[in-house]
Amino acid sequence: MIILGIDPGVRKCWYALVNFWGIPNTPTPQIMDCGILFDDSPIVTRLDWFKKMNNIHEYFKTLILEQKVEKVVIEKLYFTSKNQSNAEFVYGIRGALIIFCVANNITFQEIDPVQVKKYITWNGKAEKKLVQKKVMQLFSLDELPQYNDSADALGMAWIGQF
Repeated sequence: MIILGIDPGVRKCWYALVNFWGIPNTPTPQIMDCGILFDDSPIVTRLDWFKKMNNIHEYFKTLILEQKVEKVVIEKLYFTSKNQSNAEFVYGIRGALIIFCVANNITFQEIDPVQVKKYITWNGKAEKKLVQKKVMQLFSLDELPQYNDSADALGMAWIGQF
């Protein structure tokens, strides 16, 4: 089963593509791809935001279809007074990806950041570093994922197998 975990954002969008149960003689899941879509191009108009959203949508649409993703796990949003300025657009990205999944009969699951921490560490208030360490153990990695949010995307993919 190939699962895509996504921690959405407009400027930075983290993801993890993981193959569970499909690799003979492999005791742990295979991380097929894990990374960040990064776009720091200037945003002058609302159209610039929508172009970024479209680029993200097109990237994941291609990835999902080419890799035959069976399930997408996407993080629910958590906004504070510090990050509300792009909330509309992150919701738009989530909506576009979920609608794509529905239209293509791809299973999807939404999970909030507290649930990710709880499933991965058994503590919904765990520090980001603990999540990284636990993800490292779950996937038998030699080193911590480079970014906190990469660990979140891997954690979401892990949760998606259950």
